[in-house]
Amino acid sequence: MMKLPLFLLLISLVTQTSLSEVTISVTPTTLQKSGDIVTISWSNVDSPSKLDWLGLYSPPDSPHDHFIGYKFLSSSPSWKSGSGSISLPITNLRSNYSFRIFHWTESEINPKLHDHDHNPLPGTAHLLAESGVVVFEPGHGPEQIHLAYTDVEDEMRVMFVVGDGEERSVKWGERDGEWSRVSVARVVRYEREDMCDAPANGSIGWRDPGWIHDGVMKDLKKGVRYYYQVGSDSKGWSTTQSFVSRNGDSDETIAFLFGDMGTSTPYATFIRTQDESIATMKWILRDIEAIGDKHAFISHIGDISYARGYSWLWDHFFTQVEPVASKVPYHVCIGNHEYDWPLQPWKPDWAYAVYGTDGGGECGVPYSLKFNMPGNSSESTGTRAPATQKPLLFF
Repeated sequence: MMKLPLFLLLISLVTQTSLSEVTISVTPTTLQKSGDIVTISWSNVDSPSKLDWLGLYSPPDSPHDHFIGYKFLSSSPSWKSGSGSISLPITNLRSNYSFRIFHWTESEINPKLHDHDHNPLPGTAHLLAESGVVVFEPGHGPEQIHLAYTDVEDEMRVMFVVGDGEERSVKWGERDGEWSRVSVARVVRYEREDMCDAPANGSIGWRDPGWIHDGVMKDLKKGVRYYYQVGSDSKGWSTTQSFVSRNGDSDETIAFLFGDMGTSTPYATFIRTQDESIATMKWILRDIEAIGDKHAFISHIGDISYARGYSWLWDHFFTQVEPVASKVPYHVCIGNHEYDWPLQPWKPDWAYAVYGTDGGGECGVPYSLKFNMPGNSSESTGTRAPATQKPLLFF
């Protein structure tokens, strides 16, 4: 057998090492619900840059620049070695996920491509690796559960989102598991064509919003804690939630009032998100648990999710507020960041000088279907889109 000279052998080994493919793996690959955590690990990144980045994609076949978010690999302590890992909670967007790693350097920054705060968006010229698909396992029931009062004192509305338009119901009773009543939920959805402009109707901002279900629990006793679930036998039921019904005979009403909250994401995206919102929900949940069986409600006064045309931020918002909104009515009124767009048929007289593009082309459509408030009036959009639900708030 022919033997290679030592120096040729060393050159061969070095060449093989330098050409080793970047590897990426994700665990677990099957999730049950929003908030489940995945860990993305990688190795063999040659000459790593502090701007190398991990992109989140849903659906998995999205173009490289259509990520929903990104994290720099340098957030992993071991990134300089060419290996590392990042753990992230994942929100169910009713489609699968994949993850991609890109190489990016400072010399490749394009100042014309930037986010809402003028930070440069990462470049996609050098794909290093792409993961397999991560899926949400079916059968675990609806998500984004939120309550609202109706115009009738002995009723409570519950809304939620699923990935199809099949029939879903709400069942409730005064004891957990003893369901005395069942009601079929009404179902609605909106389409990309209902948005009035980009980014809301563009290929980057639009994602399928799922099917919004709206059920009403009726004939409730005053000031009683009720337990409920939403879903179906064939597609799964939610975990049990509970609320305290309205009590018109009580001389006390507890209300939580705030505005301009937004939502938080565990990654950077095309616009700034609001990490402060985590603390807001944390402290409200603490207080709701402390008041026990007293009825209460929330009034979120305008500027709800700050999605501004990037639809998956609505999913993050409802996932974030569900621990609170599934326990007490979560009432809202529309703000400029849900509604504003120059083509809108209605605007306050005093707002003409400042009226802009704050709504990201949504023109109130996601807001108007994802919430159903008592006393709602509506304003025609002048298009095929659903009417905008009011009351309105502008700052």
